[in-house]
Amino acid sequence: MFNRFTTGAILFFLILVACDKSINNSADAGTGTGGSMARFTIVGNYLYVVDYSNLEVYDISNGYALKKGSIFIGFTIETIFPYNDKLFIGSRDGMFIYSLQDPKRPAKIGAARHLRSCDPVVANDSVSYVTLRSGQACGVVTDGLYIYDIKDITNPKLLKLMELSTPYGLGVKDSVVFVCRDAAGLTAINVKNPSNPKELYTIKDGEFIDVIPYENLLICYVKSGLMLYDTSNPGRIMKVADLMY
Repeated sequence: MFNRFTTGAILFFLILVACDKSINNSADAGTGTGGSMARFTIVGNYLYVVDYSNLEVYDISNGYALKKGSIFIGFTIETIFPYNDKLFIGSRDGMFIYSLQDPKRPAKIGAARHLRSCDPVVANDSVSYVTLRSGQACGVVTDGLYIYDIKDITNPKLLKLMELSTPYGLGVKDSVVFVCRDAAGLTAINVKNPSNPKELYTIKDGEFIDVIPYENLLICYVKSGLMLYDTSNPGRIMKVADLMY
């Protein structure tokens, strides 16, 4: 039986799915769900939305979205992920880092370029994690988890490439990164030492597209619906519920 926390998390996730589909319905947009593949995020009183080339800024402090500006980033922009006072923006050509010191006017402070590919991204205080996937729409690149040192936020440096086939969205819980790999499952990777990541296990309960770590819950967006896992022990998560649609 679902408790109030689990039900609330599911409803929150479904709202994000619905909003993202309404914001972005282009064929090449990817599958934004409020996780690493999302095209919008809320930080404080501001809503940030990325389209193909721009970062749009909205003030939502009064209960409605008042547009405050539009910042050109580049082309083939795909994803946005907030961490502390930064926005990590993924494109098919690289990762861009924007400061929210002035939330009305995000300022670019760093970037890491790579070959053309599909590019979800998440981050913590000192490391960012990017999955790159090749294919007809994404270009030619080595599929895998790319780990960047961002201690110098203005100059990200590649620490490690861990090759993984068909990587999609990803999420971080403690020292474990969860990488969605479509029909290949959900792969858990120990990144306690970011320079030497170790694969822990792969779960093949569905076709995994994106994940949101939320307290001790991992909300997984699969092609057939949602799956929820207890992450109290990230070294071996346990499925607690699913919601198919």
